[in-house]
Amino acid sequence: MKQESFSDMEYRCRKKKTKREEFLEIMDEIIPWEEWVSLVVPHYPTGKRGRPPIEIETMLRMYLLQCWFSLSDEGVEDAIYDSYAMRKFMGINFFEQDVPDATTLLHFRHLLEEKGIGKLFFDAINRRPGRFPRVSDNAIDWERYIENRKSAVRCKVEHPYRIVKNIFGFRKAVYRGLRKNLNRLHVLFASANLYMLARAGGSLCPA
Repeated sequence: MKQESFSDMEYRCRKKKTKREEFLEIMDEIIPWEEWVSLVVPHYPTGKRGRPPIEIETMLRMYLLQCWFSLSDEGVEDAIYDSYAMRKFMGINFFEQDVPDATTLLHFRHLLEEKGIGKLFFDAINRRPGRFPRVSDNAIDWERYIENRKSAVRCKVEHPYRIVKNIFGFRKAVYRGLRKNLNRLHVLFASANLYMLARAGGSLCPA
């Protein structure tokens, strides 16, 4: 169990969560972290030479924050230091570790782009079956059932393009070069599909 910081104790006493914190909690819950990390492992440095590499999940979380909030390498590093919600999503305790620097994120981002990892994330999610919660084995909560069905229809109508544009703020190409922007789009659309599933009250079925 991670050591609780003074900031954690202070923030637990708040009466209201920010929209950013609620969004990050949703994404933290719905993303298949083990599966996504496993897709990066074959391409990630082993640390046999030089300093030990930072954990893949830590770097992946930082990269996702960069994509979701349209931040530069330096910008997301500063934002994590400045935002409790982002630091909580990263799982970083400043008593034990610092935020990975912008250069480390740059190298990680280039790795994902060169190996097409974003498309692997997207392919692993696209049309993958989800599931909705059951009330009990012997009863049906018809109100919840109807709302889930309505949500499922809304998910099909509410195009992921709207989420990518209005929530993730992707309105124009961020990088030079097709490969870099394509990798970012694959990550954003995979995230949008997961976000819609979570909003509909569903969860991913095991791969």
